This record gives sequence, C-alpha cells and structure tokens, in this order.
Amino acid sequence: MQLVTAVDDLRPADFAAGTVVAVGKFDGVHLGHRAIIASLLRTAESDGLRSVVFTFANNPLSLLQPEACPQPLASRAQRLELIAAAGVDTCVMVEFDAEFAAIPAREFVERVLVGQLGVRHVLLGEDFHFGHRGLGDAALLRELGPVHGFTVEVVEAVGDDEVGALSSTLIRNAVLGGDMVTAREMLGRCHAVRGEVVHGDARGRELGFPTANLGGDIEGLVPAHGVYAGTVVIDGVERDAAISVGVNLTFEPEGEPRVEAYVLDFSADLYGTQVEVRFAQRIREMLPFDSVDALIARMHEDVAETREILAAVREG
Repeated sequence: MQLVTAVDDLRPADFAAGTVVAVGKFDGVHLGHRAIIASLLRTAESDGLRSVVFTFANNPLSLLQPEACPQPLASRAQRLELIAAAGVDTCVMVEFDAEFAAIPAREFVERVLVGQLGVRHVLLGEDFHFGHRGLGDAALLRELGPVHGFTVEVVEAVGDDEVGALSSTLIRNAVLGGDMVTAREMLGRCHAVRGEVVHGDARGRELGFPTANLGGDIEGLVPAHGVYAGTVVIDGVERDAAISVGVNLTFEPEGEPRVEAYVLDFSADLYGTQVEVRFAQRIREMLPFDSVDALIARMHEDVAETREILAAVREG
C-alpha cells in the first residue's frame, strides 16, 4: 500500500487514472469503517479506479478541543496495517494541524480531492464533516460532484437494535470498561495492544508463571484493570495467553500499572521482542490474596478459564 503523509506530497500523476476516495477518521478501523472500505474496493474494482483512504494521523479534537479529545483505540501504525490488510491501494494519512484545519471545505474538495487525487467517487460516513469549522458534508459534495465529475456515496452506520449505531466511542467505552466481548463484536476482531517485552521483577517466574511484560510506549488503548483470556502474537505466531492489566495488589499495591501476559505452553526468552497482545474476554478483576499459595491457586484457575474461553471463541 502506498502511504502519503502530507497533502503537498500528493502527485496528480500518480492518480491520473482516477480514484475512489473514502474520507474519515478510521479510529480502530471497526466494522463500520470496514463497511466503507468494502464499498470503496468494490467500486474501485468495478470502475477500474485506484482505491484511496484519506484520514488523519491524529484526532482533529486534539487540535480543536484538546480537553475533549479521547484516547485513540489504535496507534497510527496499527491503523495503517489494518487499512493495508483490507487491500486499499493508497492511504493518505495527514497530520490535522492548524494549516490543514484552515482549508475551506470547498477548497479541500476542489484542490485536494479533484485536483490532486483525481476523484471519481467519494465515500463517507453519514456523520462525517470536513473542512474549516467542519462546514463540509455530504450535501456539499453532492453539490460539487456534477461540476467536477464525481459521485457521492454516504455509507449508513453499522449497528443493531441493542447497541444502536456502531461507533469508536462505544468501542472505547467497552474497552475501558473491560467488556472485550462487546469490543470484539464491534471491531470484528479482538482489541489489541503491542509493545516491547521488558524485564520485570521476575515474580511471575518465581511463582511458576513467567510473564512477558510490555514496557515503553504501548500502542493501542489499554483496557480496564483485570485478568483476561487472550492471545499473544510472537514473530507472526498467535499463542494463547492469560493476561493481567494493572498493579499486583498482593505484592505491590502502590506499584505502576502494567500489561503482562503468561503465554501458555511456551518457554522461549522474549526480552526485547515486539509482541501484540489480543484481548478476548475478561475473567476477573485484580484481587489481593492472603497468601502466595492462594494466589498460585487462583492463577491456575485463570489459566484453566483462559483455555475454556478461547476454545469457545474459536468454536464461534
């Protein structure tokens, strides 16, 4: 997939054959976003056009209303990988800064979409706005389409009667509440974080449950404290794991929260390795234990529950 990170880097010659462009924030690349991308790819294939996703490296609220800006569900790198995996030809992921925010909506359409990207068809979600002060919408695109030779498709929100329209906000609330089943249903996959395995206090190893501790800048939204059934992707191989998020209330109740995973039936040294941790379902909250023996017994139960949960998830 071609990646372009600045509007000024868009070369009309690269898109001379014409494009289908999906515009949106694509935070988490959830099922709603994937519906837009699926429609994008169908149109591009049927009309012989290049498929383009135009999105932002940061949430526009980080500039416009920093105090109201939510945590991202996924890192920039994670989002790019998901968009690329969907089969998109080009992703334009630009920084939403003061200069970009000042571009009038009409200019964005005429200069960027038409002039630089050669757009023939535009897709967007029903609630997406663009341009200075958010004045651009589907109505403006439909007004300009006949003038500049492109058509417009508004993709209806994905959802159901129980949760309503699917959104990044709903998924974020589910993750922060530890409801990984709901998050998985809305994402179409397990929510994931990733980072480098670093040295911890080796207490898990002493207890018979050596863990991979994520350190540094962790990519992705870390879920609520608790113990989870999930998997860890190591060198492209997905392995079952019991995962804890939070502080060790038995030994270090005032310690720093961390993400650590006990990879089942695995013993290799992972220090310095980049891994991805995927959360399938929460087992329990973090608890203090009266003795080491009680903690070990509960950890054995966690592992047994992890195996049962993951087996059920795979059975569908």
